[in-house]
Amino acid sequence: MKKLLDKRKSSDKNMRMKNILLILMTIILFIFILIGIIHHFNDRRTYIMNLPQLEDLKSIILRQNNEQKVYHDKETIKKIFNSIRAERVTKKESIQDYPVSASNVIEVDLYFNEAEKTTIFVYNRGQYYMEQPYNGIYKISTDEYNEIAKYIN
Repeated sequence: MKKLLDKRKSSDKNMRMKNILLILMTIILFIFILIGIIHHFNDRRTYIMNLPQLEDLKSIILRQNNEQKVYHDKETIKKIFNSIRAERVTKKESIQDYPVSASNVIEVDLYFNEAEKTTIFVYNRGQYYMEQPYNGIYKISTDEYNEIAKYIN
């Protein structure tokens, strides 16, 4: 009888140890998942629009559909550039050469010497955006879009 009681106590003790171990493993797994989620959302890159200095700009070419306008005069270049260059910060990454499923796309090529240019896309996708390929996608207002669009229309 005593052997049976000792065996049952030993079995109960083993069962409690297994339950405690299972609970500890579950807590540790939950902590690792929580750390992963926090790291994913906390450590996202911030994108800042990368533009040349106004003084370095030689010309700006605007394209929309089959329309193209080229600007070389400093005054117009300054106006267009000021419409684009507002401090913009985003966490949305651009991973395309060209905006996907966008309408009314205006391509803005900023030439700061003969061979080098920076391209910005301004478009509508339910809301208005400005996108610098392989950098960021920045939300803009309708007024900001229209300010740029007036130079191509």
